[in-house]
Formats: sequence, structure tokens, C-alpha cells
Amino acid sequence: MADDVIRGQFDGLVRRAGGVDAVAAILEARHGSGTKGTVSKMCRGQIGVTIDAVVAVEDFLGSYPITRRLIERIGKDPQPAQPLSELAATCAVAAGEAHGALVRAMSETSAGGSALTRGERTEVLARMRTAREEMDQIIAAVEGMAAP
Repeated sequence: MADDVIRGQFDGLVRRAGGVDAVAAILEARHGSGTKGTVSKMCRGQIGVTIDAVVAVEDFLGSYPITRRLIERIGKDPQPAQPLSELAATCAVAAGEAHGALVRAMSETSAGGSALTRGERTEVLARMRTAREEMDQIIAAVEGMAAP
């Protein structure tokens, strides 16, 4: 995959996993081959990041940013362009509502005290997902902008 964003995400995953040596060991254990030189070249963009490497590192970390990005490629209907300032405003509102729901749910005065009730958990997750969708729209808009 020759995409600077994916390469950057992969580099971040490699760092989180413990560096090129650790990821080479993960690839070796999972696929029978993996060298730190190959991992290093993927991180620097000298060669493409392989799907096998992405899956192995994401599974090891339990974090799936590249898989999520690939799913987004086909899962979104084209939307009419919305000005970035409007996206920023709606994102700020959604983020504020999401954090407000979380703070209320964690409050000692909430129904579950400091533990989240089923209803609070549902509300927090729904509002956080809405905020994430707003942020995803900003990311897509910025990625689609031509550099000056």
C-alpha cells in the first residue's frame, strides 16, 4: 500500500509495538518470515506496507486504525462538500455533548455512581461515535484538499 497516511499509521503502530525489532519478531512468529530491514523500509516508505504486516501488528496491539481507514474507503457515500468551518463547529458541538455525557455518567450523583449504568454506557457510546463521525468528516475533507 503506497499511501502516506497508511505508512504514517503503520509507523505509529510499529513504535507502539516496541519498534522494528519487535514487529519483525511478530511477523516471524506469525508468518515464518520478517526482518527488521523490511519493517524499517515499510515505515520509511521505501517499500509498500503489506496487508500481512498490518494485520499482524494491529492484532498484536488490539488497535485497528489502518483496517478502519480501508473500510472507510468503500463504506461512505459521497457527501456534498461542506465548508471546513461548518464541520469544525458541528464537531465541537458533538465533542462537547460526548464529553458532557461521559462526565455526567462518571459523576458520583449519577444513577450508577462512578460506575456507568447500561443506559449511561449506551448514551456515552452513541455520543462518542457521533463525535468520531464528525471528526472523520473533517479528516476526509482535509485529506481531499489540494496542498498549496
